[in-house]
Amino acid sequence: MQLVIFIPQENEDKQNPVANREGFGHIAFSVSNVEAILEKMISCGGTKLGEVVKTDFAQGTLIFTYARDPEGNIIELQTWKSKT
Repeated sequence: MQLVIFIPQENEDKQNPVANREGFGHIAFSVSNVEAILEKMISCGGTKLGEVVKTDFAQGTLIFTYARDPEGNIIELQTWKSKT
């Protein structure tokens, strides 16, 4: 799978995206290391949106966070660490 993002020469202004508005709210990616990918996003012009959350379940641990890309789109980063 490939995700291509391009930046046009001129952009029209838009409302700041939020997760509970109609239309595209956010996109989620399963990654191997949430903290490392978040830092990479920030170094490329993104911004942190909340904290990294670790939630334990009987089957394993879910680690996730939200961030904004340089255009303000909400990106969810998550990983699942199974106990088995």
